[in-house]
Amino acid sequence: MSERSATLAGDSRDRTMPDSEWARLDAELDVIGRKPARSRLGIRVRGSVWAVLTVWTAAWALLHARSAGFSWHYFVLGAQMLASSSPISGGLHVYAAHPELQIGPLALLLAVPLTHLDPWHGRIAAVVLLTAGGPLLLAALARIRERSGRMSDPLLLVTGMLVLPVWTEVAAHFAHLDDALALAAIVAATGTIRRGSAVATGLLLAVATDSKPWAIGCAALLLALPAGRRARAAAVFVAGVALAWIPFVLGDPRTLNLGRFTIPNVAGSALNALGVHDPRTPSWDRAAQLLLGVAVAVIAVRRGRWAAVPLAVVCARLLLDPETYTYYTSGLLVATALVDLYVPARGFPMWTSAAALFYAIDDRLNQLLPAPALGAMRAGYCLVVLAVLALPGRQAAVTDAPVRGPGRHRRRRPREIRDVRLPAQRLPVDEPPRQVFNS
Repeated sequence: MSERSATLAGDSRDRTMPDSEWARLDAELDVIGRKPARSRLGIRVRGSVWAVLTVWTAAWALLHARSAGFSWHYFVLGAQMLASSSPISGGLHVYAAHPELQIGPLALLLAVPLTHLDPWHGRIAAVVLLTAGGPLLLAALARIRERSGRMSDPLLLVTGMLVLPVWTEVAAHFAHLDDALALAAIVAATGTIRRGSAVATGLLLAVATDSKPWAIGCAALLLALPAGRRARAAAVFVAGVALAWIPFVLGDPRTLNLGRFTIPNVAGSALNALGVHDPRTPSWDRAAQLLLGVAVAVIAVRRGRWAAVPLAVVCARLLLDPETYTYYTSGLLVATALVDLYVPARGFPMWTSAAALFYAIDDRLNQLLPAPALGAMRAGYCLVVLAVLALPGRQAAVTDAPVRGPGRHRRRRPREIRDVRLPAQRLPVDEPPRQVFNS
């Protein structure tokens, strides 16, 4: 068994301790230094916060009752065609025959079980599952935040009350399984980046891209990993994307025309406000969205703002997309919450509040404001966000960057914990952590 040398408390001589003992002590140090135990009152308060947020989500979902699952028929069509043996439009020909299905193959595959229900029950089941995913996604964000510091109950409550109503747009109103899966995988990927896990990060980003193609821009998150792990993560990502998409390209080369599908360029779009008045999606538009999002994302990573990568990608999409679907804004709120919660010292969700205000104006006041004004507002908001992320400064700085030191999933301990000297005797396994250190 390998051993490492340590200078122990009260003894200037070097003694040895097995690696397994050091691993156990490291785990106890992390628990004491990073996540203090909650009191019973604190547990009850946190439970009450989650109860309020659950009811809040359900209430907003019920507001979409009449239009629930508005776009679910696309998933039904795609899933049925994917499972079909038709030599013209089934199986690997689904994207060639139906280019309007701008849905990743993983999302279509996961929709197949719900198509075995009758249309009404399948749609309601999808809406319920996706809506329930909102609080779960917020819980994942909260857990990521608490790895670097306590997340206060007011911060959780305010963030949830801002994010979850907009989440019901993608979940309850449109029932976009693909966007929901992509956002969930991106959030999970930021957690694996924190731990320095190359394989998990590459796999999760591939899941996001295989669910919704726009998520490919978030591959810039791979640059946030330590330099020695990026190649492995990139290889996993490329393999995961290729495994999902190449069979369709080989089965029917017309699948490559999927990116040429166009939608109307509406009067209230930011693209129209920028002076692009083509009646439908310009041929260069999707490539421009990807390039702009990746360019700003790479700059953000280089300046230590790697958690803002999804925000850069989503804002580039909002800026250059010819449509103004409200489910786009669901991704915006999740991305801004990531930025807010990755700054441990921040006690108020500044970015999320601004995004929620943008949603309120864009969606709730669209009957009062003319379309050109809404388009100008959308363009102005997106340009300001992209500029703040790209320009030098600390406006979006993320202070808890991923660990770049040696060792798998290794974190630096807080200074006051690192300076503690360990006792010489071997510690019982069941001894409370507070007795590990000299007072």
